[in-house]
Amino acid sequence: MKSDATLLDQNRSPKYLQVVNAIVRDIEKGVLSLGDQLPSINEACAAWYLSKDSVKRAYETLYQQGFITSINRKGFFIAGQSKRHALRVLMVAGQLTDSVKQLHDAITTNLNRDVILDICSYNYQRQLLCQLLGKHLGDYHYFVLMPHLVGQDPATLQCLRNVPGQQLILIGNQWQDVLQHGHQLRFGGETALYEALQSKLSTLRKYSRLNLILPEHDCFDAESIRAFQRFCITYQFDFQLIDELLEADMQSHEAYFVADSRHLIALVDYSQRSGLQLGQDLGIVSFVENEYTRLLAGGVSVIAHPSAAMGRLVAQILSGQPSACTTPHSLPLQLQFRASC
Repeated sequence: MKSDATLLDQNRSPKYLQVVNAIVRDIEKGVLSLGDQLPSINEACAAWYLSKDSVKRAYETLYQQGFITSINRKGFFIAGQSKRHALRVLMVAGQLTDSVKQLHDAITTNLNRDVILDICSYNYQRQLLCQLLGKHLGDYHYFVLMPHLVGQDPATLQCLRNVPGQQLILIGNQWQDVLQHGHQLRFGGETALYEALQSKLSTLRKYSRLNLILPEHDCFDAESIRAFQRFCITYQFDFQLIDELLEADMQSHEAYFVADSRHLIALVDYSQRSGLQLGQDLGIVSFVENEYTRLLAGGVSVIAHPSAAMGRLVAQILSGQPSACTTPHSLPLQLQFRASC
């Protein structure tokens, strides 16, 4: 048998199911082809340190699903791919925000093959993240993770290392100094945002105060907060960080940097009801680009890592393109000032 199938002790799936998933993965990757012979039950027991019952149950499951066939006195052979030949990817995020959903759609759009792209949330809980990964090891070809706010303790690092490096795609800067594992997609960080704000210094001077509105149901990385504060202090802007945007916080001749659509809509609505002209009497800059930021209120200014570019890069990794498999990757920061600021 030429399979490179491996079983992971950390995987909490039943052993027979690990055998099933490992063999199916090798069929889907082309390691095993039609007519290839599998090891006998005794040989498989010795190779994988499993009981006969586990191997027999695995082979019976593969037979029932149409992956293998049995020839009397000859053994077990690969029979086909059945319906599980699509690339299976699990995307795990802290919360299912607009930007996460956009990335999900961008990955799907850029893949030129059948793909099952499942998505789930771990609610920024390390234990839940590790449970999800342990439960689904062997069920997916790739894991796309945004492991924010879960700490960098040894247990978390081991949890991430349990995922084979070639199957792991990490998005974000949190792990760059502590984990050299998997495909890593990193953002420009504090310097990139600071320089983006710096390039629009003259535009922002028209406002008496700059307000950073923190998202209610999602994380906002510390590097972006530091960049905003450093820019305001360096260029002597009055500024504030706001946890929850209320109408009392909305004032003319101030600019608002927002990270979720609810705050964006509230500000546009307030400007229209108050007769304030966006870009003159009140400024709005969004950290999320989507289909309506280009159209809403004549166009909303955006500073963001574009989901389209991120999705294209993830899709290239999933497709095995050699140029995409060299990590880490640095994701560009998109700066587009429109009518709203």
